[in-house]
Amino acid sequence: MRMPSRLLHWMVPVVALQMFAAGSALGALGSVDATIEPQQIEMGESARLTILTSGSGTLSPTLPVVAGLEFRVVGTSRQIQFINGATIESTSTIIRVTPEEPGVFTIPGPTPKSPPLVLRVNPGNGAGSLSSPGGGPPGLLPGATTANGIRLTADGSAFVRLETPKHEIYVGESVPVEIQVGMRDGFVASINGLPKLNNNDFTLNNLSRQPERAQRVIDRNPFTVYTWHSNLAAVKPGTYKLTFEAPLTVKIRARPKSDSMLDDLLGDPFMQNFFAATIPKEVTVVSPEAGFTVLPLPTEGKPRDFDGAVGSFKISTDVSSAKTTAGDPLTLRLHVNGAGNFDRVESTVLGADGQWKTYAPKAVFKPADPTGFRGEKIFEQPLIATQPGIRTVPPLSFSYFDPSTRRYETAHSSPLNVTVAPAPDSTANEPPPPATAGTQADAAHGGLQPDHAAGEARVDSLVPLYFQPRFLSVPGALALLFVGAWAALRRREIDRQHARERARSQTIRELLTRMAAAAAAGDAALFFNAAHSVLRQALSARWQVEPEHIGSAEVEARLEGADRSGILEIFALADEANYSGHLLRATDFERWTEIVRQQLADETPA
Repeated sequence: MRMPSRLLHWMVPVVALQMFAAGSALGALGSVDATIEPQQIEMGESARLTILTSGSGTLSPTLPVVAGLEFRVVGTSRQIQFINGATIESTSTIIRVTPEEPGVFTIPGPTPKSPPLVLRVNPGNGAGSLSSPGGGPPGLLPGATTANGIRLTADGSAFVRLETPKHEIYVGESVPVEIQVGMRDGFVASINGLPKLNNNDFTLNNLSRQPERAQRVIDRNPFTVYTWHSNLAAVKPGTYKLTFEAPLTVKIRARPKSDSMLDDLLGDPFMQNFFAATIPKEVTVVSPEAGFTVLPLPTEGKPRDFDGAVGSFKISTDVSSAKTTAGDPLTLRLHVNGAGNFDRVESTVLGADGQWKTYAPKAVFKPADPTGFRGEKIFEQPLIATQPGIRTVPPLSFSYFDPSTRRYETAHSSPLNVTVAPAPDSTANEPPPPATAGTQADAAHGGLQPDHAAGEARVDSLVPLYFQPRFLSVPGALALLFVGAWAALRRREIDRQHARERARSQTIRELLTRMAAAAAAGDAALFFNAAHSVLRQALSARWQVEPEHIGSAEVEARLEGADRSGILEIFALADEANYSGHLLRATDFERWTEIVRQQLADETPA
């Protein structure tokens, strides 16, 4: 039968220790069993020998004597069971076994019939033991460091540690770090705040709100480890040493050390707290120093559009639609993906361009991890095509400094083609075909001839030919032909004018219907676009100017008073409504509709 090493957690300890006498005897119905855990240790560690006696009598076992081993009683406990009306008592004696030298030791059993126990002791560095004779929590010596680089406090109850992937960084570079706070179970009551950075030349960005919690065994002792994630960045070059600290509340024994021999022997927190009263004490645990070298960003090869982004990035672009209409807005999106200091990732997206009317972009960041070290930043810029046709959004660029290559890099996007159709409110003005003269050439007349001798020809009169009666009908015929051609052209122009007016009237009716539907649906963007088109049609008919040529400048030059201010405001809102998100009430729609109808008062749609 093997007894667990932490049996004391479930047994009721007694107040006094028993002194063992030599030559003890087992009762008639008694039995005894002994176990040792662990069976293999290193120098500086201790094993636990447990002797369990049971039966109607009692047993006082003798402490074994083995050269090279020290035996010391830690405690005893007694348990009483009632089975089938019989009372069975059992007593457990806990003995600490500390080696004085390495080797293989044979420990005799508590009775002549008990099998011996074997303990193997390997040479070690003495880094830890099951319990420390000095009275503090068993574990490391004061200020010692475990094999994995964790440095505990002097009493072995807690630690603070910084984990970082690199110790040489550039100014402005974000480095993902972990801050670990470990608390030994049973010895630390609470953590009283977030970890704090003790250096003003660095910034700690996006510290995670809730730490990760994990259970770890450090130097054979249970610890609860809290881990915060954050981004560390330096503000200026130089060589620095960083430390972190965390406020904790630990348990301190209230009894003097000389009166707490049992507390010193008990390595289990439950047993120590049972036998010794404790009081809470607030302490600040500081991490070991971590050295950092901060390098300045190089000046050689620095691009003109570099805004301070440090990391590794790539970009791409897209538009909200590959087909649009002149005057309608599009959304150009620039995607910046990668890892680095996204707070310094900036872009003007598309600058001034003759094909596009541009507006200031807006940015949104989508993190891919809790600290925002990885993610995607999206810039959205409204565009309006100024002319119909196939228009190209030129390739965009983004410059950054890559710490892995130690040089500046520039990422480029691909150009985008957009098909822009003519605006639906503009009527195509086809130029009239060239007029063809309706004159008839006189086949027999080759034009005026130079004066010359008539030769043998005879004439009946000296009256010029163009004054003779037979030629007087020619000018009349030419005049009639000219008047007929002019009348035909005029009629054709009038028909075209009527066709344009009918088309304009039809367009205005459709746009007014669209305005009413947009007002009913509360769609401000559709309402103002339709109102803008109606006003251009109305002013086009009034001023005899093509609708696409009517803008804010034309309105300011030709109108005055309330008409001008109302129309200018509609023009401005039509440009902005597609991306500004205006919300209008029913009374607002009525007001703008009335302004539009006032401009149509003099125009009666056919």
